[in-house]
Amino acid sequence: MFAKKIILALFFLCIFAGSASAVLADQSPTDRVKAATDELIEVLSDQTMQDPAEHDEAISRLLKAAEKYIDFREVTKMSVGRPWLKMSPQMQIDLTDAFIQLLERSYLKRIPAYGGQNVTYKNELISGRKAKVLTEIIDKDKKIIVEFRLKIIKEQWMIYDIVAEGVSLVGNYRSQFAQVLHNGTPEDLLNLILKRVQQLDNFEIVEDQADS
Repeated sequence: MFAKKIILALFFLCIFAGSASAVLADQSPTDRVKAATDELIEVLSDQTMQDPAEHDEAISRLLKAAEKYIDFREVTKMSVGRPWLKMSPQMQIDLTDAFIQLLERSYLKRIPAYGGQNVTYKNELISGRKAKVLTEIIDKDKKIIVEFRLKIIKEQWMIYDIVAEGVSLVGNYRSQFAQVLHNGTPEDLLNLILKRVQQLDNFEIVEDQADS
């Protein structure tokens, strides 16, 4: 279970054009994924992660680490799909901010302590300004195949999707968002995301009250 959560958490650690010779990134795609994984594990290994009094600070540390490896605007754009192109710049900003909040509430606040799981980097495939890094995460006797998808953004490889056990995180949200946008508006999608964030916040309050 931890392995699946750490995969999802890596989204807080995330232009097909040109040729491979045009790529100017200092690190390879595998190097970037490894750096993200190592930094996440370092934060999760800190015992303060399990101290309720330090929880908000721990989440803030994860979010700051995320900004080095994830372009949140690109993640949101990929999750929304084609309708993104017709949205106003302000709506794109608002959706990105709301989606970050949703991912944070859905995954980061429910991450357990690191338990010594191993990550093996198996293969790297580069096509122009896109790349895939294939890995295996070993959690006790369970092996999970994970594919990290990256793009060159501002001359640096950035994670924009994670496929775990055949399920794309971005693709999963895209199907949900498409249902809303089929007959609704961008405002409807924004309100739905913010409503879900509020529901998760309320659920956390109830859990805290039950534990006290």
